Amino acid sequence: MRRSLQQYKNTGMAHVEQADPHTLISLIMQHILGNLAGAKGAIDRKDIENKNKMLGKAIGLIGELQDCLDMEKGGEISINLYNLYAYMITQVSQANIKNSPEPLTEVISLISEIKSGWDGIPQDIRQQYNK
Repeated sequence: MRRSLQQYKNTGMAHVEQADPHTLISLIMQHILGNLAGAKGAIDRKDIENKNKMLGKAIGLIGELQDCLDMEKGGEISINLYNLYAYMITQVSQANIKNSPEPLTEVISLISEIKSGWDGIPQDIRQQYNK
């Protein structure tokens, strides 16, 4: 298991400790979506402290997704995902600097699309890579 996944797994949350790598990635994406949605609400409320906290968490979690990529085995797909995650980090940073929810809407859409595809991977394929 990649080191970043192991670190995430060691958070002490029971559902995370028991999770396989595929489920962990899905949980990371879910936490990103939650933090981005929360940050959008904080921007609307002009709650700068919570906005900063949530966007910082989202950036860290997107970085975890980058760290989880297997650049050797994943080839072009991993490179493209890495670059897409880098773009998302830039967009989240811009949302923070400009105090604007629009870039977050785009990142939420991108993560949602990736998560939908990830969660749609058939169980038999998942098990091949969880060994």
